[in-house]
Amino acid sequence: MSAFAVIYERSNTPVQAGVLERVMERLKHRGPDGSDGAVSGHIAMGHWHFWTTPEEVEERQPLQLSGLPFKIVLDGRLDNRPELISDLKLDSTQGKLLSDAVLILHAYDRWGENCFEHFVGEYALVLLDQQRDELICARDALGDRTLFYATNGTRMVIASEPWAVAGADNSGIELNESTVAHFFSRKAIEDGQTFFKGIYELPPAHVMVSNASGDRHWRYWHPDSSKQLHGKSNEEYVEQFRLLLEESVRCRLRSTTPVGVQMSGGLDSPSVACLAARMLAPVPLTTISYVFDELTDCDERQYIETVKARWGIRSIQLPGDDAWPLKNWQEWPVDPGRPERNAYRLLFERVYQRAQQEGLRVLLTGAFGDHLYGGGQDWLAELILEGRLLEAARELSIHIRYAGLAWTLRAGFLQRVVRRLLNTLPGGRYAHRRGNTPDWLTYFSIKRISKLDIRVDPAFERDNALLGMEAAQGSSSEIFYASRYALEVRHPYRDRRLVEFVLAIPAYQLYYRGLYKHILRSAMQGILPEPIRNRQKPTALTPLFLRGMQREKNTLETCLRDPDAAWRKFVRPERLLEH
Repeated sequence: MSAFAVIYERSNTPVQAGVLERVMERLKHRGPDGSDGAVSGHIAMGHWHFWTTPEEVEERQPLQLSGLPFKIVLDGRLDNRPELISDLKLDSTQGKLLSDAVLILHAYDRWGENCFEHFVGEYALVLLDQQRDELICARDALGDRTLFYATNGTRMVIASEPWAVAGADNSGIELNESTVAHFFSRKAIEDGQTFFKGIYELPPAHVMVSNASGDRHWRYWHPDSSKQLHGKSNEEYVEQFRLLLEESVRCRLRSTTPVGVQMSGGLDSPSVACLAARMLAPVPLTTISYVFDELTDCDERQYIETVKARWGIRSIQLPGDDAWPLKNWQEWPVDPGRPERNAYRLLFERVYQRAQQEGLRVLLTGAFGDHLYGGGQDWLAELILEGRLLEAARELSIHIRYAGLAWTLRAGFLQRVVRRLLNTLPGGRYAHRRGNTPDWLTYFSIKRISKLDIRVDPAFERDNALLGMEAAQGSSSEIFYASRYALEVRHPYRDRRLVEFVLAIPAYQLYYRGLYKHILRSAMQGILPEPIRNRQKPTALTPLFLRGMQREKNTLETCLRDPDAAWRKFVRPERLLEH
């Protein structure tokens, strides 16, 4: 991913010397292809270049087109280029050669602030409208690229990472204890607060317009929950899903270098790999996986080999037995913008390092595939609401017969039926209940987190898992780490069109006859090897985790028993010591 920095003086006074340089210095890991900057009076714009699509190679940003009073800095990629070229009435032959930044400038010239609803892809950008003396900041629908900002007096600072925004001032940085408390409660703050007090993250699918008078924010896109798809047959749903997933993978293969896939032996990443391999043939696809000789319960070689045999991929398999959590943790890379969330950082570091050695600049993943199917819990409710009572009874009996009554009750299927029926009553959809405060939090933390109101509406729970700030932060959390290896990570399951489709189809397409990801399994028939397609139990890295807890026991105990540890302000130590 590339990166940008913008300094804007609302008072119209010149940008102070050295400010842009300080901010840009903290983003240099994102610019393997160099940087450019421009200072013009009260506005300074800088960009670190990372050319991963053919159309942008050698493009210098900030970018301004002849005859248009706009400048842009962009981190991102558009995936609906043919539609945009057609809608903008550009010559199709010439349009194919235009970079995404150029297309965005033409779109803004055509549609103004309404242009962002026309874009499909992942992006964060700042556009300077010189005629109106305004900055327009925007973030993609799902929030896969990032934009942070802060205002200090009349000066506004915008950058791709919060640590870079903080670099604008020589004064000290103040920790945002509310964000820390939310972090330990395992919830994101939806209003965009970061770990740095006064620095904010623009939420997904939002636009912010800034000028001398202040800022305006609005959400430009949200899936229409009233538009539900009702196919004539299961096959119709499956075919549409397959076409959308294929298109998502195809768009993410647009690259200046060969593309690789970080592949496990589960359902999601092998599906991506098989589709990519079929599209790239006869050129073999490179996949990178971790395997285990000692911790055999973690090993998925038997499944990885089936993809290799079926599609002739070039399978790189890295040893993982010695990459347990907390091993040599003092040497782990540190993202200065947020705490580490990945216990398996060493495994990811090995994958990224090998990808760089292989000359890859783009790596596809199967991450966030699980998020697509969260609505599957409503399968029983939707069968009943559609009047398919016999089918609902038959499916429920299958669950009870094979899983037992206790498991079926704990799974919450029947409770979801009650909830959906309640939604049909006046005001029922807006009912909510107070969530339980995590018992590991201190009173200090509890007072600083927003009320944990959990909406009972399943539609909200499903939408938030796909569209909320927590999902966006999870998706963007690897940008810092992958960028250190000049690598861009792309997630085909984080495609706006695919998300819209999954949110609109019946839940029993996601979970059916005891199988999660029913629609994916059906769509990949004949493409994904049968041993993978018919898997019912995923592989867990629990043995590797337990090895880390055992071998790093002294490190853990030192941390947990340290009376001066900063985390004790937020988390009750006795709750951790119990385990």
